[in-house]
Amino acid sequence: MPELRLLSAAIGALCCASVQAADYSNAIFFGDSLSDAGSYAPALPPGTGRFTTNPGPVWTEVLGSRFGFTIMPANQGGTNHAEGGARVSQQPGVPDAPPTDNATPVTDQVANHLAARGGVSDPDALYSVWAGANDIFTIAPTAATDPAAAQAYLQTTAAELATEVARLAATGARHIIVWSVPDIGASPFGVSQGVAGAAGLTDLSAGYNQLLDLSLAAAGVAAIRLDSFALLREVQADPTRYGFADASLPACGATPSLLCTASDLVVPGADQSFVFADGVHPTTAAHALLAEYAASVLAAPALVSQLAEVPVRSQVALSRRLWQTTELALSTAAPDGNGAWASIEGGDIEVDGTDGSPWGLAIGVDRRIATGTVLGVALSFERSDPDWPDGGSFDAEEVALSTYLGWRHGGLSVGAHLSLANIDYETEREVRLGDARRVLKGDPDGDRAALGVQASYAIEAGPVHHGPLFSALLQEVSVKSFAERASDGSTSTSMTYDKQRRSATLLSVGWQAFVRAGRWTPYGSLVLSHDADGSSRQVRAATSAAPQLVAFDAAARADDYATANLGVVGAIGGAMVGVDLASVIGSDELDDSRLSLSLRMPF
Repeated sequence: MPELRLLSAAIGALCCASVQAADYSNAIFFGDSLSDAGSYAPALPPGTGRFTTNPGPVWTEVLGSRFGFTIMPANQGGTNHAEGGARVSQQPGVPDAPPTDNATPVTDQVANHLAARGGVSDPDALYSVWAGANDIFTIAPTAATDPAAAQAYLQTTAAELATEVARLAATGARHIIVWSVPDIGASPFGVSQGVAGAAGLTDLSAGYNQLLDLSLAAAGVAAIRLDSFALLREVQADPTRYGFADASLPACGATPSLLCTASDLVVPGADQSFVFADGVHPTTAAHALLAEYAASVLAAPALVSQLAEVPVRSQVALSRRLWQTTELALSTAAPDGNGAWASIEGGDIEVDGTDGSPWGLAIGVDRRIATGTVLGVALSFERSDPDWPDGGSFDAEEVALSTYLGWRHGGLSVGAHLSLANIDYETEREVRLGDARRVLKGDPDGDRAALGVQASYAIEAGPVHHGPLFSALLQEVSVKSFAERASDGSTSTSMTYDKQRRSATLLSVGWQAFVRAGRWTPYGSLVLSHDADGSSRQVRAATSAAPQLVAFDAAARADDYATANLGVVGAIGGAMVGVDLASVIGSDELDDSRLSLSLRMPF
């Protein structure tokens, strides 16, 4: 039911607000009535003032609340500069009557914002620019009789809007949303113009969007393109799926959305069951859907960045097994003897909200090639199936081939290993739009190369041996580019991702101890680790609205943490068996606990 949908959305926004607030320092909006959060409200009757089914919020307010911000009009001290009726660069506004006749053009909105900030844009803020519909309304009456003039006007207008987006970028803005205009011909207003009139408005809308794409590309602006044209057409094609009962009639009847309240609705609850408030403006529920769409696009690249992050943790676990195997081989292998081993491992991992339960198998053989020197080779498999916090999951299957070398003299042990892995991914990103659930699938490939070196020294104190250890683990993870495909054939929410690279240089220092107690040797260690590759990572992605790739920040990662390790190894018959537990501690971004069982046999 619509009421339950609203309640669940509100609860979701509340639970996620504190988590997401750190993503952006602020949210700043420019545009027309589609983004206006109530700039005219002070001069209008109480309970009105937004171009929707009042008093419901518009998408800018809904999206802002998701990131922990209260969005208010700029003329009331807020960060939303959008004004209903605004054109890109000219006046009067649309319609040419109070209060929209004096709407501030978008060019002036941007200029006013920059003037108030000393000409500098906040690089950590989220910006949105959505305009052009009112310019289409301006030129539409003469477009049929003078198409060349209409084309020239829209080309100039699109170039002007792209210039403003470029100005924001040039002054420091890094995260800029640019919306396409919706299909005005498919709106109730457009349909009311007859078949030819509606088709003309559709052509103008599509043409303007193409011109805006070309203008942004010519200006060299990497903007986050959002496709309201395709999205609303998809909703109108199957409104029931998204929770709407009507996608063709105005919920407010003949009342303009700016003045529409619950008493004007054609049926009770129309603010939640209709797509359009009046001839062109969305209802409260449709605005919420627009915000869900925008949020899904903004969140997707950070989620997909985890495809390169989870294999880093897989290699850390594999390296620990290889180092332990090397130590055990040095302790137990007979001169010129061979050993075979196998291990199974499972655990729980959470990396910046993405959590899963990886498990893996490994087998290996090694040989003592000289006094105090062991050489071995291992084959391992690991499968991870992390769940993304915003819905969906991905599977990563890794097959790695490793070679390892160990050397011991007295209390000093040194080990090294080289690992090469192939990774097969399957992604299923979930996007919720109203009542609809879209699943966007991808199947990229990846690989990993790693080189690890560890040195330790054991100080003997009776049965207790303890001492320092040091290690360096260098990794390079690569994920190939891929494009998502929607299971329902829709296009508006699908994204394309460029090739990812994740370099990791993990430097560790710690203290270990073990006790020789008959057949069983319990051991433990505490290790502090630092990822010296401290540069922030980005993921380049594009929406279906435009092919240009945009750089998004990757998910947060843990650069400093500690790992506690406890285990025991002992002899049963002619075999050596071991149990090992390792867990990351002291990190807000990373939880990683692994339990492994191992078996070693001489031959």
